[in-house]
Amino acid sequence: MTTATQDSFVYAPEQRNIVAHYRRLGRVLLSPYRACLVGAHVDHQGGKVTGFALDHGIVLGYKPTAEPNMRLRDATDASIAHLHPDDAVSRAGDSHDWSLFLLGAARIFGHRQRGFDGVEAGSLPSGGLSSSAAFSLALLSALADVNGRVWERPALAEAAMRVENEYVGVNCGLLDPTIIVNAKAGHMVTLDCATNEVTVEPGPDVAIVAVYSGIPRRLAATGFNSRTDECREAAKLLAERTGFAPREEIHALGDLPRDLLAAELEKLPHPYRGRARHFLTETERVERAITAWRARDLQAFGECARQSLESSIGNYETGNEEQQILGRILNHAPGVYGARFCGGGFGGFAAGICDPAGAEEAGAWAVAEYQRAVPKYAGACFSVVSKPSDGLRWLE
Repeated sequence: MTTATQDSFVYAPEQRNIVAHYRRLGRVLLSPYRACLVGAHVDHQGGKVTGFALDHGIVLGYKPTAEPNMRLRDATDASIAHLHPDDAVSRAGDSHDWSLFLLGAARIFGHRQRGFDGVEAGSLPSGGLSSSAAFSLALLSALADVNGRVWERPALAEAAMRVENEYVGVNCGLLDPTIIVNAKAGHMVTLDCATNEVTVEPGPDVAIVAVYSGIPRRLAATGFNSRTDECREAAKLLAERTGFAPREEIHALGDLPRDLLAAELEKLPHPYRGRARHFLTETERVERAITAWRARDLQAFGECARQSLESSIGNYETGNEEQQILGRILNHAPGVYGARFCGGGFGGFAAGICDPAGAEEAGAWAVAEYQRAVPKYAGACFSVVSKPSDGLRWLE
């Protein structure tokens, strides 16, 4: 990880207070959110994905403790989670969900001599920008710091994924934490989930405009996990029907040859046919998006994002009605090359890649259109503009 002295991070008021206090008395971690515009829902199947870190995210200020206990307060709602040396968790306030992250980080980190006392705050509501991965990475990094340990980036990303898989109950892949730990300002991160190869490449000057639907989201309580299970079952069915391999040897659609997928997926029953079709077409879109990014062809890149949105709706069957409306509205905003709803699509944000000169206008236009289309959430909808940002880092 890098260390920032002068930083472009956009702070919420609660985060400014954390920075002011812990710059003098402890350490401050900046763990950014991320946007994935092409490569949705394929990381857990061994596909290739792309993404950017944003200049919004989670701030964690902390001081080491002499004992291995961990105490963390949420600066926004003042809830507290306390992890004792025996890993028993006590809570005060509405901290149940995020206390699972604390427990998972501690157990996956392993033996610790020291813990920390800290405060955290996010700058945006949760929902598709991977606040969960940002939070997991911050906790794991703080634990390593106070115990004199250094994470290698691949190991840190895998540990953060395990926090979500094993303790929070979300069957996600490596996309989110890998982007956050490897991101660089003005660059796009690409991860091949079959080989774990990461590339970080510069590109054109762009902005990321994100619009909040007004609907909060918790992935463990949505259809996100069932979709990943359906992808795996589609892979097993194809392997079994074609004689490619015994079903117990196949764990993901990426385990199958692309030509076999293309030739056989239409023979699958619903819903497995759509899941396989999305995987096949989305992995092809990622390759086109990478080529477009390298050529600085934002029209072509944006078209890949638009197609990703429609395949997520039609083939992957995700996105509630409001998210689908919001994603399509953002795709028509002036200056937006392409957009999709973020993450699992069951609430939260939509994001688009945009001409920086018109990003604020595009966000305001999309908000106004969404408020007219979905008046129920008009009061909670807003937009933010970001630039592709540096990844996880300490603030000095």
